[in-house]
Amino acid sequence: MKKYILVTCLVLIFVLSSLAQTPKELIAKVNKNFSKVKDYSADLAMNFAIPGVNIEPISGKVFYKQPDKFRVRTKGIVFLPKQNPYYALALLKDTNAYTAVSGGVEKIGATSCTVINVIPNGENDLILGKFWIDAAKGLVLKSQLTTKSNGTITIENTFGAMSTYALPDKIVFTIDVAKFKVPKAVAVDLNSKSAPKTDSSVKGTGIISLQFSKYLLNQKLSDEVFKED
Repeated sequence: MKKYILVTCLVLIFVLSSLAQTPKELIAKVNKNFSKVKDYSADLAMNFAIPGVNIEPISGKVFYKQPDKFRVRTKGIVFLPKQNPYYALALLKDTNAYTAVSGGVEKIGATSCTVINVIPNGENDLILGKFWIDAAKGLVLKSQLTTKSNGTITIENTFGAMSTYALPDKIVFTIDVAKFKVPKAVAVDLNSKSAPKTDSSVKGTGIISLQFSKYLLNQKLSDEVFKED
């Protein structure tokens, strides 16, 4: 009985402490973690499960530099800045650009997360953002972005050794295939002999997963790294 009471008290303390922080204070904590990253490079493995699009797994190197330079180097496919997987974090950076409203506490796996809804103050491709934040660590474990151009995109982050920098080991995107625009990165490869086969009539959800490893942090990467070949 005493053990049950102790666990209950600890849960209440966590909930009350997370609610004591305003939504923008929590977002500031997330931004602070990621601001430690000036640049990085890492190995990257990409997997695709998209109805109507046949793309084999791809591996390569990824490069990032603040504030928004992002590049994947592989054979045949290049991700441009618009496909930056840190798009959600970029949205949160300017706390004056949106209204943040608390949405209570929900669990992601075993972690209790504070839910924050973000509504842009001005004209924006984003209609609504919903973020599940680990308040203790200042990490976004999940986000759901409703956009004009690509419908609803869900992003799930798994963190490991680089969590103090808000850099995930894995990012999983779930997309609405009917509304999602094929990234230019994929379109570049459509003329190749091994081009992915597409079927525009297919509906449903697709999954794109990015697995990161061997991070090298704050190397003072040159802007030349991000120029198109």
